[in-house]
Amino acid sequence: MYEAEALLHPTGSTSSYAEDAQQRDSVDRSGRGPQSWEDASSCFERGLSERDPLSTDSPLVVVRIVRKGIESKLTSVQECCEAGREIALREHVCTVLPRFTSHICSIAQEHCCRAFAKKRACDNGIKMARGQQACERPFFTGSSWETQISQACCDCCTLGLKTDSMGFSCDFQDLHLDKQCSNAARVCCEKPKEINPTAKAPEETEVFATRPPEEANTCRELNCSQLCVDNGRCACNDGFQLQRDGVICGDINECLKGSHNCSAEQVCVNTEGSFYCQLSCHPGFTLTDNIICKDIDECTLGSHDCGANYVCINTAGSFYCEPKVVCRDGYRRNAAGNCIDIDECVVLVNPCRPGQSCINTVGSYSCRRNTVTCPRGYHPTVDGTRCEDVDECLITNMCGKHICVNLDGSYRCECRAGYRFSNTTEVCEDINECKYYTWRLCGHICENTEGSYQCRCISGFRLAPDGRNCDDVNECLTGHHNCAVGQVCINTEGSFHCQSCDPGYKLKDNTCQDNDECASGSHNCGANYVCINTAGSFYCKPLVVCGDGYTQDAAGNCIDIDECLSHTDPCQPGQTCINTAGSYSCHTDTVTCPRGFHLSVNGTQCEDVDECLIGSKCGSHVCVNLKGSYRCECRNGYMFNRVTKLCEDINECTHYPGRLCAHKCVNTEGSYRCSCATGFKLAYDGRDCEDINECEDKPCSQECTNVYGSYQCYCHHGYQLNDVDGITCEDIDECTLPNVCSYKCRNTPGGFNCTCPTNGYTLAHDRRTCQDIDECAAGTHSCSAMETCFNVQGGFRCLFFECPTNFRRAAKGSTGNGSAVVRCVKACQEHDSDCTRDPVHIITSTALSLPTFQHLEEPEEIVLLRTATEAKPDLLPDEPDVFFDILATDELNSFDVIKRSQNSMIVGVIRQIKPIMGPKELVLEVTMKYVQSGVVSQQNVVLIHVFISKFWF
Repeated sequence: MYEAEALLHPTGSTSSYAEDAQQRDSVDRSGRGPQSWEDASSCFERGLSERDPLSTDSPLVVVRIVRKGIESKLTSVQECCEAGREIALREHVCTVLPRFTSHICSIAQEHCCRAFAKKRACDNGIKMARGQQACERPFFTGSSWETQISQACCDCCTLGLKTDSMGFSCDFQDLHLDKQCSNAARVCCEKPKEINPTAKAPEETEVFATRPPEEANTCRELNCSQLCVDNGRCACNDGFQLQRDGVICGDINECLKGSHNCSAEQVCVNTEGSFYCQLSCHPGFTLTDNIICKDIDECTLGSHDCGANYVCINTAGSFYCEPKVVCRDGYRRNAAGNCIDIDECVVLVNPCRPGQSCINTVGSYSCRRNTVTCPRGYHPTVDGTRCEDVDECLITNMCGKHICVNLDGSYRCECRAGYRFSNTTEVCEDINECKYYTWRLCGHICENTEGSYQCRCISGFRLAPDGRNCDDVNECLTGHHNCAVGQVCINTEGSFHCQSCDPGYKLKDNTCQDNDECASGSHNCGANYVCINTAGSFYCKPLVVCGDGYTQDAAGNCIDIDECLSHTDPCQPGQTCINTAGSYSCHTDTVTCPRGFHLSVNGTQCEDVDECLIGSKCGSHVCVNLKGSYRCECRNGYMFNRVTKLCEDINECTHYPGRLCAHKCVNTEGSYRCSCATGFKLAYDGRDCEDINECEDKPCSQECTNVYGSYQCYCHHGYQLNDVDGITCEDIDECTLPNVCSYKCRNTPGGFNCTCPTNGYTLAHDRRTCQDIDECAAGTHSCSAMETCFNVQGGFRCLFFECPTNFRRAAKGSTGNGSAVVRCVKACQEHDSDCTRDPVHIITSTALSLPTFQHLEEPEEIVLLRTATEAKPDLLPDEPDVFFDILATDELNSFDVIKRSQNSMIVGVIRQIKPIMGPKELVLEVTMKYVQSGVVSQQNVVLIHVFISKFWF
């Protein structure tokens, strides 16, 4: 934003020119004015300055005194310049100069006076330094600005003298001193014992390095390459300048310095001592009749590259594409005119901080900290570059009451008895012995407990002393039955039952009495039998008598008696009774042996069976015979199964989970083997796994980074990884992305090139942004001496400002960004009451260049007008106030002006409130009125020539 100071007098009156001059000459002493003629610049500055408008850093309006007198009859610029020198020698100040009819003569007189005065002041400073006097103000004479110049040259000469005394080079270019100081330092360094007493031409402000005066200092001895003046100094012809040796003349490149007069349609060509202008058309123009450069209308010819959703707008020497639809932030328009997402991660240069990765999102992006992908059991290091083992045992209660053992990438729990480690839950889990050992633990019921088990018996049994088997409870003996009196308790396996009386008895008066079946007729004797009652029973006595060894049945038939079933064993001990028809026989008993034994040869005893001699009981294992049994001593990797009596393979992977292998355990017959996950190989110990460096095989098309258990392919800047194979790097077409270049983009392998409009722009250091060329500062403009050069976006404008009647042109200044400012200060003729009453005091003209704003979300502040009037929240009726207004503009609704307080002073802010599509030129006329007691006592007018560029940059 441009900034201007409009120093309105608090009294509201316009001071006279004599008063202004007096104030200017004394302003250094008060500390409120410019310190040199160069400080007398305009009050426009780029940006919102925080400086005090009355400080020595603030630019003030400086006007010259116009003293009445006889008009000079000088006829040449040289004579005008000499007149200025004479005034400098006579008056020692350049504030009172005669007024000439010729404006050019007045300018020459004023500038030559100042140049000579500055040269004289600088020579005084050099003389003081060479005389080894202190460079302090009390030792200098003259005005305050002359004193300042003398002191500066004294300091710079001291620098040169010190440099020479230390034996250093007299080249001060790297110090970036101003021209006057650099020359003073160089002269004192190269010639520490002399001073050049001569003055330079009016337009020069530097100190020449010339030869010292000697007794025989003649032009013949100097041997000048071109000219020699009478005072013993070499000079050069027009188009040449004296070199540092003070003898040789070198060519002046007018084309580089901008001192040529070629027009915008011509190209300056330097020659020895001169130059010439050659007609040449810039890109976007064509030469007609070898005389005129005519604009090429790309829109009419169809040679533009605007898409269907764009409108081609022709401009002088070029064109631009205006979109029909504006995309939101974070989106750009593609060739088809559609709004697509901007990948800021590609378009922007390092949008995230070091150690972060850019993640593109729809309409924006985010930054995420870099981390490596670590397998389970590992975590990234603090810097996120590698994986390190997680010590799970440091994590609270990983194994509970058991022992935690950390492993590389894992851990294991050494479980207490009754527990085992689970690979799934990675904790010690209780072993359900009742589930896994049902065949050998409990006789009846097995109940699992935490870390163990217990056996329990069903009702009617109790636990045996071994704690596993169950014995029957004889309730009849223990009295734990419920039989009534007169009933008999009969024990059964696991229970009992109550019986009232034995068969053949009946209960009477709580006593079992015999039941006489014969008397009651409840017997079953046949007709050939007689019922004989017995205690508790009866028998049938046959009417027919059977022979020995027979008895009569119920039907009266004689049947064989089984003597072997009688209560008294008819045979001797060791013999077995064998019933026969009508008799029986006794046979000697044979021995019955249990499992694992067999009968001896004589059949009287049992002998152990040696199972190890019978076939292949244990297979390839060792068989050991035992009394009544055998056992197999199994080889390593096998365990004996007591049920199957076989050696069965031990599944080490199940029995010792997490203890054997770093990654995977595979059971084999009698052993096991370890294997590794993808990206790893088995170490020499056969158990651990080592990371495979896949990058050694160069699987990626560009860059490969090995990571733990895998690898990652990366691409050079300007390439991206193929989403399908993940190893191929493909070129990124950055030009399809939005806002890559300010102007035009050309894709290249792994990168892109940005170009700028041919005229008025150059590519900035970031190689993406188009930077305006300041033709006015570079001297490459074609403005005449009567015109003021204003730099605009992509070019320059030559403007001539003529002051209206009763106004005279003051010294030309510049804004903070280098743009020129021309001021016209009121200069009323004597007795001109109308002019005196006119409140307009100063008319300021300047130029302002703006880019094309396609849309404005809020007003854009472009110019700040500063005043010297204090801002008060509550003004009294007689207190001063300042009012701002825009009187005229080509775009009536595009700008406004507001008033606010800044640093306790009133300021006016000109704002652009509506978009303007360039290229376009307009003029803003802004008034600043100083009002006190309702009366406008003073008014300043600012004419701002606004140039809108066709580009947004």
